[in-house]
Amino acid sequence: MSALQVRAWSVEEFHAGREAWQRLLALSGADPLFMSWDWLDCWWRHHAAALDGQLRILSVHSAGELCGLAPFYLHRRTHRGVFRARRLELLGNAWRDSECVFSEYLDVIAPRVARDAVCMALRDWLRADPDWDELVLCNVREDSVAAGLARVGAELGYLRAAESMTAWSVSLPGSFETFAAALSSNTRRKVLHQRDKLAGHVTIASAQREATLTRLEQLVAQRWNRQPGQRTRFHADLVEKLDPEQVRLTELRADENCVSVMLNLRVGGTEYYLQSGFDPAYARGLSPGYLHLGYAIESACRDGVQRFDFLAGRGLHRDYKRDFAAQATPLQTFHLVRKPSLRALFRVADRLRGARQIV
Repeated sequence: MSALQVRAWSVEEFHAGREAWQRLLALSGADPLFMSWDWLDCWWRHHAAALDGQLRILSVHSAGELCGLAPFYLHRRTHRGVFRARRLELLGNAWRDSECVFSEYLDVIAPRVARDAVCMALRDWLRADPDWDELVLCNVREDSVAAGLARVGAELGYLRAAESMTAWSVSLPGSFETFAAALSSNTRRKVLHQRDKLAGHVTIASAQREATLTRLEQLVAQRWNRQPGQRTRFHADLVEKLDPEQVRLTELRADENCVSVMLNLRVGGTEYYLQSGFDPAYARGLSPGYLHLGYAIESACRDGVQRFDFLAGRGLHRDYKRDFAAQATPLQTFHLVRKPSLRALFRVADRLRGARQIV
């Protein structure tokens, strides 16, 4: 591979870059949903104003050919109300900002054969760029290109493993019966045997998507005792631009009443379980969330979907995703601190909590 060149895309290049982006994504090991142009473009349009940020999409080229994309944005943050920082962060998340839509499996996009070279080129660009004080790489896999960039970039500042979480997924067999047989008897009862007790049915919301998404957000807000956020607008915008075959927006209904709403997306052979909410009035003696998941997984098996991804996040009372015999995928948030005052702050904070610097 010839010497690599790194440059920042203009906003116009990003808006016009879907085809090149998706072509490179298909050659990489990056996640086909959360690292897609559609997801990140939608995320940025819904968050740019509130974050008061600037796009900083770094493209990596070899002999004029695109071989890497680091989708960053730059914005200003304040730590402890005093320490100001210019933060370079991966598109798709705003670290520790609960008002923003949450994305998982974030990454730097690079073909498998060029991962190491792209990391080194990006590190050199970061070293020469004076405009950032800290770099945040949220929710990345341990074997991702982004994790590799964090490690080779450790020489630029103080690298810390800020937070971790676990995503859960299951490889689907050829039939739902085989899947259900592998569950514990208690989970199988909630997923399958309670169907007769509810006497419900699942419908696909196609004509009234926005109203259904609004109902979903209301159920989620009620469940978690919070105000409805901007997720309805984000999801409505996203599903509008996706292929209708990718969208699985369903309602579990009983006696013409909506019991539960679920939004899943099917991309690259995987069904992603994005969000669901249920009416607590139906939770007495029943598990509406488990029932709806059972119907969703049954449909996925029937349609030949290869994998069902529950993503990260716990339930209100327990980590229910583990009940589905799911496999764990650790996700890490790396925080690379370059500004001297911030380095001192986080070194002290990490020492007090017993954390160690990543070598």
